[in-house]
Amino acid sequence: MSIAALSLALLTAQAVPSDDLVIRNVTIASPERDAVLADQSVRIRDGRIVEISEQLLEPQGEEMLLDGQGRYLAPGLTDSHHHVSFVPGMGAAGLPPANEHPALVAAYMTQQPRSLLYHGVTQVLDPAPLTGWEVFTDQPHHPDLLRCGEVPGPHDGYPVNQRAGENPEGAYPYDIDTPEDAASVIERMQTDGAICVKVYLEDGFGAANDWPLMSGETLDAIKAEADARTMPVLVHANAIDMYEIALDHGLGVMAHGLWNWQWPEGDPPVVETLDRVVAGHVGYMPTLRVMGGLSDHVRPGALDNPDLVSVTPSDLMIFYRQGGADWFADELASDFPADMPREEIAGIFGFGVQRGQRALAYLHGQGHKVMLASDCPGSPTAINQPGLCTLLEMEAMAAAGMSATDIFRSGTLTIANQFGLETEYGQIAPGFIANLVLLKENPFESVSAWRSIDAVILHGEVIERDSLRAP
Repeated sequence: MSIAALSLALLTAQAVPSDDLVIRNVTIASPERDAVLADQSVRIRDGRIVEISEQLLEPQGEEMLLDGQGRYLAPGLTDSHHHVSFVPGMGAAGLPPANEHPALVAAYMTQQPRSLLYHGVTQVLDPAPLTGWEVFTDQPHHPDLLRCGEVPGPHDGYPVNQRAGENPEGAYPYDIDTPEDAASVIERMQTDGAICVKVYLEDGFGAANDWPLMSGETLDAIKAEADARTMPVLVHANAIDMYEIALDHGLGVMAHGLWNWQWPEGDPPVVETLDRVVAGHVGYMPTLRVMGGLSDHVRPGALDNPDLVSVTPSDLMIFYRQGGADWFADELASDFPADMPREEIAGIFGFGVQRGQRALAYLHGQGHKVMLASDCPGSPTAINQPGLCTLLEMEAMAAAGMSATDIFRSGTLTIANQFGLETEYGQIAPGFIANLVLLKENPFESVSAWRSIDAVILHGEVIERDSLRAP
């Protein structure tokens, strides 16, 4: 029998090459409980939890031994809205301008899963993975990737109209042009491994409303086929009128929070719309970092945030500092008077964050469960870097009034239940996948606990946090 006893203070290897592990003397913080369990032992075999005991468990066979004294063991987080095929500051990989910087894109793609793990994100759901997601799963250490099949809608509408290049439609393998297409395309999605369907209701940013939308008949056909296959339908919508269309057609998950309150006249029916979300038990992803990322991207000095260093490859940071992503800041600023200071423009985007937080606070006050969802990067913003974006989303949720416990559950239990993964992820219990995080602080007490990660356990393999930092 080979036993390696490790203490967190002395953990020096980048990864312990074993998925058989015993953790002793650890305090378990599992979100289905209301309090922690002190002085526990956990046995992991073949990447899954097989035993939890108040007694000291002895390693057997080739099991490694990890001393968790003074640490909290929590399930790893799921970010339910993360885009693995998009590069901050550039946009979709393989399309302009990202395809003009292959070395930087490669560096980002290598670091991206490590940055997520660095911040305790051990699962991501990508609602729109395009065709490049295998680069993510080809990395030696990466969060488990869950995917939707993305239906782009009319090619002269969103999101295709946001893609450059000669054949932007080629990035979308699941086109549904008519109701009759829905059954075969969604069957192919599921065969390809998708667990959900993503559609778009976006007729324009802000007050604009001239982009074409998918027909109601096609939405109904997609929903019927997805329901038959137990695949939730996520809808890109962030405006009241787009929410109303989604709710009218019974679509099950809002993939963005309600921050666009544009309304033709009178008071916008924000509360009435949110009440329909509650009454329909509709899934809700706040994605506060969408507007937060836009605000940060135009704000002078945002690149000086020290949190960026640990998750951003140094060459990519140099690219940003040399103005490589300024094109997007200029594009954002072009919608405002030329002499308006960038700080003031950032503040205007901040109004969207505040509205999103008010909507979140209302739903939370009604007891409606929400999901942790950062929509990283959300746009070609350089600030929304993977992992850090998830942490900033949690901090924004806390600023909206959610407790640390409820935020913890939003990134674990709520997502698992929404997507039928409640026996795989989100708890520390026998049978669950051993995607875990060791923390110095209690995640029930403060969101800042997620800044105190010591190590990540991925399918039973212990990875020292510092080994995941960007080069």
